[in-house]
Amino acid sequence: MRRLYRLPERLRSKLAAPLGTVYSAEEVKGPEFEGLVRNAPMVVTVGDRVTDTLGDLGRTPDMQVIDGMERRVAREAPKVPYARLVKVKNPAGTLTAGAITGMKKAFVGKKPVRVSVEGEEDLMAMLAIAMAPVSAVVFYGQPGVGVVAVRANAIAKSRNRAILAKMGITGIH
Repeated sequence: MRRLYRLPERLRSKLAAPLGTVYSAEEVKGPEFEGLVRNAPMVVTVGDRVTDTLGDLGRTPDMQVIDGMERRVAREAPKVPYARLVKVKNPAGTLTAGAITGMKKAFVGKKPVRVSVEGEEDLMAMLAIAMAPVSAVVFYGQPGVGVVAVRANAIAKSRNRAILAKMGITGIH
């Protein structure tokens, strides 16, 4: 396995579009979003702000992927509880072999789990969707837009695995 996988330039614009349903800041306070958060059998958050948002709604994510940054500015880590910590290194615009292994470890074992990323966690949303059980909902922030919710169904998982394959990452289950 290579150590570092870069997102090809031709895919950058494709990933700028949300991968799921977008909820504005106002909609995040509404009953549809709250019901989705409350009723999801497994919740995965990617991003510090979205992790705080779900925590504020009373839901501790089963898995939270954070990098201590918000819009490229250092911030305090979310005050959302976790039982286990997995640390990974992952530079911006890439996925590392260590990040992939760390995500695999996070999906097995005791929950809730925090994946703390030294670098940037943005592309790890694709890994989360590709690796999550079919019952899971993955939430990530879309700066200036709101929160994106992706049900990890067969279609979403297949789409994200295809993008990962274009980066050279295969064998994600």
